[in-house]
Amino acid sequence: MFESPRSLQEVCVDFICDNVLALCEFHSSNSGRTNFNPILTASSEEEPFIENTTDDNSLAVTTSSIASSVNDINFCSLTRLNFKDPDIFLPTQISEQLLASLCEKKALSDLTITLFDSKTTILRHVRLKDASRLSVKGLKVLKQHKIIDLEVNGLRITINDLIGCLGQWSLNNLRSLSVVKGSFIDCSRVCVFMALSKLRALHTLNVSGTEFNKHGLEIIVEDLPLLESLDISDTRVDDITPLKRCKNRLKSLAMYKLRITGYGNLKTVFSELDSLRNLDISDEQDSNSFEMFAPIRSKITDLLRAVNCMPYLTRLDISGKDEIEVKDLKEFLKNHPHLEFLGLVHSNICYEDSLINPANKDYRPGLIVSGMATEAQILEALRRYPHRPTYVQKCLYNLFRLTPHFSEPRVDVIKLVIPGMRAHPEEFKVQMAATACLYNLTKGELATKIHPFILKQIVDLTLTAMESYPNHYQLQKNTLLTLCSDRILQDVPDQDEDHQNLLGELNEQCNLYSLPVQLQKYDWHTVQ
Repeated sequence: MFESPRSLQEVCVDFICDNVLALCEFHSSNSGRTNFNPILTASSEEEPFIENTTDDNSLAVTTSSIASSVNDINFCSLTRLNFKDPDIFLPTQISEQLLASLCEKKALSDLTITLFDSKTTILRHVRLKDASRLSVKGLKVLKQHKIIDLEVNGLRITINDLIGCLGQWSLNNLRSLSVVKGSFIDCSRVCVFMALSKLRALHTLNVSGTEFNKHGLEIIVEDLPLLESLDISDTRVDDITPLKRCKNRLKSLAMYKLRITGYGNLKTVFSELDSLRNLDISDEQDSNSFEMFAPIRSKITDLLRAVNCMPYLTRLDISGKDEIEVKDLKEFLKNHPHLEFLGLVHSNICYEDSLINPANKDYRPGLIVSGMATEAQILEALRRYPHRPTYVQKCLYNLFRLTPHFSEPRVDVIKLVIPGMRAHPEEFKVQMAATACLYNLTKGELATKIHPFILKQIVDLTLTAMESYPNHYQLQKNTLLTLCSDRILQDVPDQDEDHQNLLGELNEQCNLYSLPVQLQKYDWHTVQ
């Protein structure tokens, strides 16, 4: 039940995030400094989120309250904020951690991002997992920094506008760009990719989930001479022939869920990519076959039979491909001795004896496989695909079958269930399977041996699922079975007020009624 304590740096960064409005002074467009009063500036009539006290220790607030307070403030007359202490300067690592934490807590806005002035902070690696609250006005602060690694997902401005927010040094030296689920479409409803041509030092580009197409592919292979890693998963690229122009330098290529109009040239293209180390051509087995532009199944067997293709490959993901012959896969593995990872989720070939049985003469102990056949395969899949809901749901369903046999606490397993559950709060099947797994992983005496920090994450996610699906009986049953535990009800720390009240009600109910633990009656067809 040991869990490494959080570092002092993490604690301090969290404190700043939770109290950013109390630690900073505001500047308006009309005057200089502005004294901030939560009662006057908040748009709602709720109680102020910061207690009026002189005791610094009483500043702590919950993540939800700081996020709502930051987003409720009327920013019309406010242009920026600074730390009250004029001598504060945050080094690179702390600056980047604070920025990422504010984003994670949903407290990053056009106002709070102005805190990252180059006079008090340094940013090199910018990672914003959810930039939906930021506009060009806020992102212009990036011009002040020398950025070499930029990840801005969920943009509500165009990717071209984002690139326009970078300074000249960053444009000349940016090495990595990720704009997952962003947009290249401008106000005239036209896809514009030319801004990418400015990033000539770019080594890694991730445009998955965007409108990126073959025209964009032609532009980047021509104008980005150092490009080595490319992710075009779930884009509009329907022909990868342009990749031949960078065959001598492309080392990593991801094409998950790529909608290709025909696969006739795939083998030809791959046969020329001799420098390729990582290849992901996985798919969704459950893709809607009635969709007009549904992915056309590749003849993966043709690729596996090209045994001399991609000789230095170390990672290959062919998940979702069921047209795989055992003899072809064995021959491919034999001719690719450097292969370290093989993705086989949603593929029956993962049950092949040579992949799971150490006694088999063809078994390779150094080869990591993601799939559904063994615990190791399932856990590897959860580790690699937390953002693919159909993969997560299938993994959790298969994991549930194993959890009744765990006699010792499996915190390692819990830590793999949590990310997938957190990433897909609106996917009922994921929440259904996850809550069932978490119950089995925490029931009875197991909970007494799990650190409260881990239990708190379980409680938060379980209560969120409970609130999201109030009319789903089986999911409510899963959550109640998990939460009605003495260990969880009494020892889980630092719940926010809403969750504390809900846990209190559950505690009272659990004292009045005994909940039947009859897992054999679970209607598991709903999560398959």
